[in-house]
Parts: sequence; structure tokens; C-alpha cells
Amino acid sequence: MHLFSKSILIFSVFFTISEAVIHDLPSYFPRCKRYDPKLSECLLKATETVKPYLIKGVPELGVPAIEPYVIPEITLEQGTQALNFKALLKNVVVKGLGSYKFSQFDFDVPNLQWFCKATIDNMDLTGDYTVTGKILLAPIEGKGKFVAGIANSNITAYQKVEYVKKRGKDYVRPVNTTTTIEVGGPKVHLDGLFDGNEELNRVTNTVINDNVNELFEDLKPVIQQIITNIVEQWLFRALEDNVPFDKLYPVD
Repeated sequence: MHLFSKSILIFSVFFTISEAVIHDLPSYFPRCKRYDPKLSECLLKATETVKPYLIKGVPELGVPAIEPYVIPEITLEQGTQALNFKALLKNVVVKGLGSYKFSQFDFDVPNLQWFCKATIDNMDLTGDYTVTGKILLAPIEGKGKFVAGIANSNITAYQKVEYVKKRGKDYVRPVNTTTTIEVGGPKVHLDGLFDGNEELNRVTNTVINDNVNELFEDLKPVIQQIITNIVEQWLFRALEDNVPFDKLYPVD
């Protein structure tokens, strides 16, 4: 389950490309012009062109390597009937983000809004966890290492921005961001539950994986909010003070 919040990160990393790709571009990066009648086609092609550079990281643009991608800390909290717990994940290492594939990347220039669809295959996650609460009315408590995997993820994102004048130039800032995620083949294993009680650890992991699809439905709102926060804060908060819109998407 904790794995799902990870697949979220991939979208934030890639959104950085679509925007930051136009910021004093390295020579090996594509350039997409805002009034190109084939802008969507250009953006889709760009997502593939930059992939090998994203995998290694792009220091010129402040983009970290996505293989592996390291997340220092994630907090999960849920209070539904099926899920009532608090979890803290630390030192999370995500592998597989480099398998992303965008199927749609539309930029409505006059209305300053984006709509994207992407898939990610075979993500693996490892890290440290602390959890307390209940899952399916059964108590869950412990801390230790977790291993998780997702066979495939489908992510969609919509974002509306607006102009803001800074230093005599137009920049953009987010007005509204919404995201959705669907996953297939999720699985997770937690070591260290109930002070290392092997029987309780085994039973709890079995319960989690037997019901992981249903549990994820309850977690969706939390995970989608994480994606939204990442897209807005990690991407736009970093760019709006540094990259004018004319450089993000040039006219000519």
C-alpha cells in the first residue's frame, strides 16, 4: 500500500521536464514552441528524448536522477472503516520510474492548462517504515523495513495556471491541480511488525496482500493529494521565481 504514494513521484519528475525543459536548455534537450500546431506531438516526443538524461539526472535544470529515485520521507494517514492508521516511510528508494511512457500531453496555451496521461511499469520500492492503527479492523503496529512493488500504474493529471508578473516578465503559478492514479498488481511486505513476532507478521502481511486492491481504493484520495502537492510544490514553486514563461514555451 505504501508503494502507491511512490508512483506518484514519477509524475512530478516528468512534469518538471515539460516545464524546465525550456529553461536555458542543454543542447541535447528538445524545444517545443507554444504556437506549434503539433505542440502535443512535440511534447510527447520530448518525453522520450529526455528519458535517458532524466534517468541519470540533469544538474543544469536541478532535476535529480530518477533511477533510483530517493524520497527522504512520506507520511500516510487514513481514517476510514477499512483503514485507520498512521504510517511514516523514510529513506524510500524507488526503482522503475525510467519505464514511464506518456500517451497524452496536451497544453491549452490560451487557457494555460495541461492535461497528461502516463503509465509506469514494474516499480519496486524499499525503505523504512513505522505504522500504528488498524487494517480491516485488525490491529497493525511495528517498525522495520518494507518491500513493495507495482506491476503497472496509470496516472492522469490536469493543471491550470495563471500569469504573475515578476521582474518585468510573465511567470506562471498553479491555480488548480488534480490527479488520478490506477495501479495493477500491487504487493507489499513489512518486516518487524508486532516487535518481530513472526506469526503475527506473516498473518498481517497475508491479510494486507489478500485485500490490497480494496485497501488501495480507500487510500486513493490520500495518494492523489500527495501527487498534487508534489506537482505544485516541487515543480512550480521551484520554477516560478526562476523561469519566465517565454523561456518555458517560446513563441518562435
